[in-house]
Order: sequence, then C-alpha cells, then structure tokens
Amino acid sequence: MTTSPLQRLFNPRSIAILGASEKNPWGAMALKLLDNFNFTGPIHLVNRRGGTVLGRPTVTAATGIGEPVDAAFIAVPAAGLAEAVEEMAAAGIRQGVVVTSGFAEIGPEGAAEQARVFSRAGDLGLTLLGPNSLGFNNFVNKVGLGTLPLVTPTLAAPRVGLVSQSGATAGILCRTAARTNVSLTYAVALGNEAQVGLAEVLDFLVDDTGTRAIAVFAETIRDPAAFIPVAERALAAAKPIIMLKVGVGELAAAVAQAHTGALVGDDRIFDAVCAELGIIRVQTLEELLTTADFLAFTGVLPDRKFAVASISGGACEMMADLGEAHGVPFARFTAETVARVAAELPGYGAAHNPLDITGAAMADPDLFRRSIAAIAPDPEVGLVAACFELPTDAAELSGFNRPAIRAIAQGIADAGVKGFLLQQTYQPISEFGRSIAQEAGLGQVVSGLDHAMRAVGAAFAWSAKVRAGLPPPLALPAPIAARPVTERETLEMLGAAGVPVVPARIVRSRDAAMAAAAAIGEPVALKILSPDIPHKTEVGGVRLHLSGDAVVGEAYDAIMASVTAARPQARIDGVIVSPMRTGGLELLVGVARDSGWGLALAVGFGGVLVELLQDSSLRRLPVSPAQVREMLVGLRGARLLAGYRGAPATDLDVVAETISRIGNAALALGPDLASLEINPLWVRGDKVECLDALAVWST
Repeated sequence: MTTSPLQRLFNPRSIAILGASEKNPWGAMALKLLDNFNFTGPIHLVNRRGGTVLGRPTVTAATGIGEPVDAAFIAVPAAGLAEAVEEMAAAGIRQGVVVTSGFAEIGPEGAAEQARVFSRAGDLGLTLLGPNSLGFNNFVNKVGLGTLPLVTPTLAAPRVGLVSQSGATAGILCRTAARTNVSLTYAVALGNEAQVGLAEVLDFLVDDTGTRAIAVFAETIRDPAAFIPVAERALAAAKPIIMLKVGVGELAAAVAQAHTGALVGDDRIFDAVCAELGIIRVQTLEELLTTADFLAFTGVLPDRKFAVASISGGACEMMADLGEAHGVPFARFTAETVARVAAELPGYGAAHNPLDITGAAMADPDLFRRSIAAIAPDPEVGLVAACFELPTDAAELSGFNRPAIRAIAQGIADAGVKGFLLQQTYQPISEFGRSIAQEAGLGQVVSGLDHAMRAVGAAFAWSAKVRAGLPPPLALPAPIAARPVTERETLEMLGAAGVPVVPARIVRSRDAAMAAAAAIGEPVALKILSPDIPHKTEVGGVRLHLSGDAVVGEAYDAIMASVTAARPQARIDGVIVSPMRTGGLELLVGVARDSGWGLALAVGFGGVLVELLQDSSLRRLPVSPAQVREMLVGLRGARLLAGYRGAPATDLDVVAETISRIGNAALALGPDLASLEINPLWVRGDKVECLDALAVWST
C-alpha cells in the first residue's frame, strides 16, 4: 500500500532545514521544536556559506546531503524560494514546509510569483505546505516541522486534529488545548495554501484513524469545489468537522439589485452549507476546542437524550436555560426513573432533569454514584453528566470532593452510556486536578456550563445528521435558452417551467388598460413594463387595488407620467394589467449566486414582512420539494403557514413543489444568472402564484 504525499510530509523520518543561519530565527525555532520532540532521525542544516550553524555542521546545498531526506523546512528569503524548490527536487526531497512570507499576502505581484513558484513545484512532483506557514506538529508520532508549540499530555489519548489558516491562532490553540484537557493528533498551520489547502489536509485527517474529530479555524474557503466532497466524506465516515470561520461573504453585494440580499446576507450562505454538510459552526476559540474534543469523546450518540446531576440548584437552573438556548434535548424521566431517584434523594429533593441531588451529597458523596445509577437506565437517556469541580491544588482537596469525584467516576463507568464531569466555569485543568481525575478514572472533563451545553447540543444534532445521512444527489434540469429581463418575460419563463404565475395582459394605451381590467372583472394591479426599470415602485410605476374604468384609466396615465418624468430615457414596453390577489400569505423566494458556492435559494416571508421579520431559510441548489418543506417548517413564522387566526392552512406540499421548480428554473438559466427573485409568491390554501419576478444577469 502506497502512502500519500501528506502522510509522508506529516511523518518524516529525516529532515533538512534550508536557510538555517544564526541570524534567521525560523531555522533555530524549527530545530528547537525537533529537539523538544526528542526527534531521533537525521537533521541536516543547509547554509550557502557552510560552516557551523546553531552548533551543528552544515552543507552548502541540499544536493550535498548525500542521503535520502523525507521533508524540508524552507526558511530562505522570498527571492530565493524558486531556487530552493529546484534544489529540493534535485536532491530528491519531495515534501516540505515553506515558512517564507512575501507572496500572495502582500498583493497581486506576490500572488503572481507564488503561483509561478508553486506551479513549478507541482511540475517537479513536490508537495509543499505554505508559503507563510508555521508548519505542523504530529503529536502521535512525536515530530514537528515548523514553529508551533509542543503541548503536554492530557487525560485522553490524542484524538482531535487541528487545522488553522492563521499560524498565530494555531499556536494559541495548541497551548489552550494543553491547558483545557484537549488532546491533539495533528496541528497544521496552512499559510497561503498555494498547493496544500484546507481540503487536502481535511482529506488526510478524515482518513487518519486516530483523529476522531477535526477542529478548523478558517478565514476563507478558497476552494469550495474541493471542500464540499471532503465534508461529505467526513459526514459519511462519522468524523465531525467543527469550524470557526471568521469574515463575511460577498453575497449581499452580488444581489444588491434584489431584496434577496437582505435575506441571504453576508455569511449566511456558509451557514447553509454547514447545515447541509453536517459541519458544526462555532463562534469562539474556546468553543472550537471544547466542542471538537467533546465530539471526539462522544462519537455518534444514540437517538436518545441528556441527563445531568448536580449538588447546585443554581447550576441546574443555568443548565436548563443554556440547554434550551443551545438545543440540548433533556430527557423526561419515566415514572420508574422518578421512583428510583426518589428512593435516593432526601425528602426535600425532586426528580427533575437537570437533577438537583442537593447538598446532602456533601455528607454522603456516594449519592452521586447512586443518582447516576438511577437516571442512566432511563430509556430516554443516552448521555449523562455530573456537575462538579476538580480541585486545582492540594489545599482545595477535602474529605468530601475526592470521594465525590470517585463516586462520579464510578457512576459513569457503570452507567452503560457515555458520561462526563462538567465544571461550572471555563478554566484550565491544573496538573493536580488532572491527577485527581486520573486517580478516580475520569476520562472526560468539560469546563464551563455554556461551552458544555453548546457542545452537548452540537453532539446530539450532529449525531442525528449522521444517522440521516446525505440525501441522494438530485438530477440537474435541462438548460433553458431564454434570458428574461422584464417582469413579464421572467414570469413567462417560470410558467413554461411549470411554475404557476398570475395571468396578465400587456397594454399600451389608456383605453386598452380599461378594457383589460373590465375583461379580468375584478380589482386589478397596473405595473410599468420596461427592461430598464427593475424596481418599478421607486419610479411610481405601480398602482394597486384598482376598480372601474375611470380609476384604471387615471392610474394608467399617472404611471406613464411618473415613469417618464423619473426615467425619460427608459424603454417602455407597455403596462401590465393583472388581477389583484388578496388574503393568504406572501412569500419571498430568492436565488442568488455566490462565486464559490454557486446558486443558493432563500425562502422567507415577503411583502411588508421581508425586512420586518428577517426570517428566511437558505440552501444550495438544487433542492427537492422535501428539502423545501423542511426550509418552510424551519422558519420562525412557520405557524402562519398552518392557518393562523382562522386563515386557511397552507398546502405545504404544493408550495414546496412550486419553490423547487423555481430553483430548477434558476439552475437551468445557466452561469450568467446572478439572481432570480419572486416577491411575492402568493399562497392561500392550495393556491400558489408568482405575482412578480425579477431576473438579474451578471453579463
């Protein structure tokens, strides 16, 4: 079986440091890291002047090493990187880390040079991490190539892979992991990702059997097309990806001509991608580490719920509040469980979840064990915890907390489901506290109620996603040759795609408008029709709820006068006359294109509610009717669809089918479509119609 380039890079048996010198701190730091790891393989220093550097002999070129080398740490100036790449290839060194900066991060000229050098490296068969990378640490096989810190062991064996697009943040996360009991397998600082990118490292970690969860700090997803299949593979392998992504996207600007921008918003497209692919998105570095380590501990949880015991009623109340906020499914105890708990608690205790076992445990620490034994067999319980604190030093150790910790550990060991110790505040775990936990046999400690409840909620949600799996891929629609610009052209295109649209007539005179309104026979709407006026209301191009010849005629004249005054150069194709639709609900259906993620569908409440509610659901196209139904049900205002205050209930199946067809139509229009908006999509019971539509093109 052959090993991949990244397997060879991350597991070198011999190393060369190119650019080692007394004045260059990078080489010295890389050498110190290897010494700290007690690396026993050959280390070769390369310095153009030769001699002794950092107390070690050097060679003047990598080709002079004279024996095989697995990987190089490259610390030469930016101007010398191209030569170093050629030298590596000539010496047979196929893997390396480039710490050198001064490339894409400084601007277009640096980006062009980076592309040239790394394209040549690829042609030569090299695999390079960087440039501008602080390298990696392999905590399993005890080797590092770069300047990331070496961290100390924790309670658990290494199980969390760490990937960061920020080198400094990678270093901070390594140190914090050691202090908070998070055990890493690998830590990788990506740098500029000129060749080895986020997707490639994720792919390696998905395959790594020792890595049970992956923590990612990302500033951008440079290659969504490579990222998506790796994330899908991670979900299929039940290996969670937990991501802290900073920065905002481009989508709002891209759809500035449509209300969809207000719905989709900067970074919400990535939220939708994460929800689709089972990626857990977090907001802080602490949450990133806590959640990744916790899911590495739990794996896929059973389709049950959570139970926790504490001696603090206040902690129980906080856990209940935080759990509700973060989607923690608390078990409702059966009558049998309540009876078991009641038999153990003093008379003033109550068998609720979270379970307050009261201060009686201070006199009877074994109450922790017995309480866990009472709640763990409940058929709803799939995960248990005890809220208690580890001592930080010997002065905090008492005749109560040591036996209590032992009782908790024994209760968890006997529970038959996974369990952990939960500390109320987020705090480092001292060496003394770790020794007490190890002595008791505690394998998992989570610090901070908020962090813990977020992690528990994420673990249950991710487990459900793993069980559900990814839906089968949907077939792409056949291309549509049309390129609609006006409202009527867009509605006609949608109608041809099987989407119900409001009937309409195009008129070009006052008399024709009155005749059309009379033929329709109900209150009508008049709207200007022009390829140059996408937003008709802003120029006085819309009149609503019109009845009677005189009113319709006056409205026609008013529209023409207003539009001519506001946009004298605009091409006028006529005025649309269509029936008014009253009652029911108005939805906004928007499709917008992101340059990386493709077309995304946004569904929310439209009309006057669009800015008021700010309530929408997003998903990448294509979408099935079943997926659209999930989007609708997930809206905060979903109860409006169920027939709020006597209104007829919306037929969700009909609406979902219609919206799915709108999404397919957007896909079929091809890559030049920037956005497509239907506002409103009118729904009343089982009746659905597009009342207005706008297509915007990028070219």
